[in-house]
Amino acid sequence: MSRAFHPFPLNLSLEKDAMKKIILLFSFIICFTGEISFAKGENAPFPQIPGWKLDLSNQVYDPNNLWDIIDGAADLFLEYSFVDLHIARYLNSDSVEVKVELYRHKTSLEAFGMYSQERDPDYKFIEVGAQGYTQEGILNFTTGVYYLKLSTFAAGEKGEKALLMIAESMNGFLKQKNGIPEIFKLFPPERKILNAEQYVARNFLSYSFLSSASTALYKPDDNQFKAFIIELKNYGEAKSVLDQFLKTAGSGKIDNAAPGRYDFTDPNNGNILIGIKGKFLYGTINCASKSFGTDLLNKLEKNITE
Repeated sequence: MSRAFHPFPLNLSLEKDAMKKIILLFSFIICFTGEISFAKGENAPFPQIPGWKLDLSNQVYDPNNLWDIIDGAADLFLEYSFVDLHIARYLNSDSVEVKVELYRHKTSLEAFGMYSQERDPDYKFIEVGAQGYTQEGILNFTTGVYYLKLSTFAAGEKGEKALLMIAESMNGFLKQKNGIPEIFKLFPPERKILNAEQYVARNFLSYSFLSSASTALYKPDDNQFKAFIIELKNYGEAKSVLDQFLKTAGSGKIDNAAPGRYDFTDPNNGNILIGIKGKFLYGTINCASKSFGTDLLNKLEKNITE
């Protein structure tokens, strides 16, 4: 007849002190595990708001499990140095519920970059954090190293007021330095399309060696085009990346448009006018007006300080 398996052999001669140590060890493990779960909820960066019940999720998502909640978009978030995601829900006595997703990134530029990938210049923009926008049942904004996505099923004005009030509370609670990242201030304002700036962390123009690109859209006439700035570590790295770009993307003749500038056709992206100054590469993509493009690059070069 087989014996039942026990995790510890049944030994009547086991000393009481040894048994006590085993019990204490298991008690410590149980308490320690409980403290970890409790701490994640208690330390999550969400404020208590009068009149609203705060429901915190103990589940914290990081680069190892982000796919569990946003499978289709996780890869894009990871490109922007995603650190972690906390989730909470606010509920008031009027049965209005607001879900808050708080994404933390390594830097404010990368948080803005992720935000910039999900906005559109035609959205309704609001003054909260560095910048935010609303759609029906949605309010997204960025502040410092955070990108926040708020949502509600409450319709109309009731939902809009709840989203804005909680967004402002979150912004005040997080106490981040607000404002569009400094590099975007280098783009001249003339003929620039509002709220269309983007930060592309990886694979700019589909080239693996082009990264950390800040872009803006311009429309001097009926033709719209993109301007860009890429910041490298130093001049040597910038020159190396430029040489690789010219070698890889250049098709046909590459004109030395001016000292430190090159004009060529990329078969995948069209006409490129690019320059180098210190650790920065700067340029335009498919600018139909050569005079406007040249003037824009002159201003970019002037604004860039090494």
